[in-house]
Amino acid sequence: MIKKLSIVLLYFIFSQTLFAQTNNYLRDTFLGNNKLILTFKYNIGNIKTLAIERNGLVKYIYDVKNGVLPKTKTISHYRHKGVKAFRIGQFNKECLRVVIESYSKNKKNYSINGKRLTIYLNASSQVDRNSYSAKKQHNKKNSHLKKKHKINHGKKTIIIDPGHGGRDVGASGKGIYEKTLTLEISKRLRRELQNRGYKVFMTRTYDKYLSLKDRTEYANARNGEMFISIHANAAAKGKPKQKYQGVEVFYLSLKNSDRVRKRRAYYKGKYYYSVAAYKRMTSSWKIAKSRKLARGIRSKILTNVRKRYKLNDKGVKSSDFWVLLGSTMPAVLIETGYLTHNKELINLRSKRYQERFVKGIADGIDAYYQ
Repeated sequence: MIKKLSIVLLYFIFSQTLFAQTNNYLRDTFLGNNKLILTFKYNIGNIKTLAIERNGLVKYIYDVKNGVLPKTKTISHYRHKGVKAFRIGQFNKECLRVVIESYSKNKKNYSINGKRLTIYLNASSQVDRNSYSAKKQHNKKNSHLKKKHKINHGKKTIIIDPGHGGRDVGASGKGIYEKTLTLEISKRLRRELQNRGYKVFMTRTYDKYLSLKDRTEYANARNGEMFISIHANAAAKGKPKQKYQGVEVFYLSLKNSDRVRKRRAYYKGKYYYSVAAYKRMTSSWKIAKSRKLARGIRSKILTNVRKRYKLNDKGVKSSDFWVLLGSTMPAVLIETGYLTHNKELINLRSKRYQERFVKGIADGIDAYYQ
């Protein structure tokens, strides 16, 4: 009888331990006495911690292995004098993450007592916020100098073309359409270029359909000096989606195209352009300038984005896309990334990533004129 009870007891302990490894739910949270206390269902295993000091704050990160966050639990409503923000989330299936943005450095970071994780909030030494505040004041006082040195491009006219629109949704990934993403990035680019002194037009500013001819004629009618078409890519059906990623920039080339067919399409077919207009569209001057622009934009995008994110470089390429051919000005088409690649899609939807990306495009345009 005793032997059977021992076996049952050992089985119960083993099953509880095994279950705890995969489902250690957060049961309760408490803030008080300069402590944040998190109580879990089972004993806590490994904790990984990281502290990042930046801009007058220390961001403390705690990763609880096998921790599970119920939908009803949150700590974002908590307030503490020395803390800017409390956050908690399910980082992945095997990790619960706690983030505390603190105004001060903590002498004793945390402790574990069985099921309880205690994070200490009492400050031992203050972050040097005075120097950070002084830097902000200095930048504020000298903001007029930046305005004085605002680049004067003689109001160069840039045409931005957000790819697709309306019934033409373009590529897609996880419910995100290319037409939506290109419009969002294009608006950020317009704002960045306008701040730098450029005159900017967009072929569309909302979700509407435009033909290829509509886009290039819009640019030509406004005497644009540069045409930037924004797109996003997708892996072809049947191809491994996570294999394809990266940015690429296209400029016009007719080396591998059917020149006769193109000419007919432009001045005898559906586009109805004159021979003289077609010659301007395919001039060696335009192609050389477009190549220079493409190389500059590609280089600056990589420089800006790679400061914080990984970005695969697919290089500068040439093609005879209609939007590159139909304009009479230097033109490039930018494939910002692949919507079918999980990580790249997350980046492309990020505000900070987009800001770095459009800064790269703008820097490339500046370099072109310099």
